[in-house]
Amino acid sequence: MTELDFDKIFENYLRDWCKENADEYGSTEEMEDGGANLYDRWADSPCEALGGIAPRQFFERITDPGELVKLLIATGTTGCPCALLLDRIEQVPECSIHLAEIVRLSTNKMLIMLAINLLRDIDEQIPYDIYIKWLLDYGTEKCPAHIDGEIIELLVEVLAEKADIVGDLLLPFVHTSSYETKINLADILVFYPDNDIVYKLLKELFLEGNNIPLYAGYLGKYGDPRAIESLQDALGDCNYLEYMEVVGAIERLGGEVNIVRDFSEDPYYLALKKAR
Repeated sequence: MTELDFDKIFENYLRDWCKENADEYGSTEEMEDGGANLYDRWADSPCEALGGIAPRQFFERITDPGELVKLLIATGTTGCPCALLLDRIEQVPECSIHLAEIVRLSTNKMLIMLAINLLRDIDEQIPYDIYIKWLLDYGTEKCPAHIDGEIIELLVEVLAEKADIVGDLLLPFVHTSSYETKINLADILVFYPDNDIVYKLLKELFLEGNNIPLYAGYLGKYGDPRAIESLQDALGDCNYLEYMEVVGAIERLGGEVNIVRDFSEDPYYLALKKAR
């Protein structure tokens, strides 16, 4: 079962379809339009390489979660597994235990990211402890060598979606984290409402001035009116793009903007005006 190359099987189906239908289309673009749903047609069509059953049915017949994840491991270490396999794994929640083991034990980046995304969709057995440890250790000697920025970026997305669950676990580390880790924590905790530690973190990053538009937006989203004063103080010394985000945040928090700036010479304003 693990020796089947579903990409190759589909390529053969696609090649045969193109040969059979070449005379029906006047251009490559028309042929592409005609084959728009070709993958779904292939997925539900009897396949000789699979003993006459359709590829989708082939995977639906596999009910053992361990066998499904073995297929993922066999095909996901060097490339993207068959989409039908990924769909089937998402339909079997019991796969989540095996996927969590991949996260904990594998050192293959591609496989780890596949497992994280599948666990995200299944929404069971998510190893938050590992996610948080990697997030906090990233950039230090404690972090495993196979954990890179792309994995951390994915973990931030996943944890942000579950801020209500992981927020309390992250808060104790805000004050002692590096600047880079604080940036990641802010991306998550902005979705954890009504917390003074989070508010102060967002304010700190805003006042650093390294990404005023982002953290102005975060402060506006967070909804704490204490931020209005800091936002208003920034209005007099920022570029056009920053100014617009800060104004938006102030207004979102119920504040008023009393400073009107002339941006006629501002390069960002001129670039946007030219683009229009």
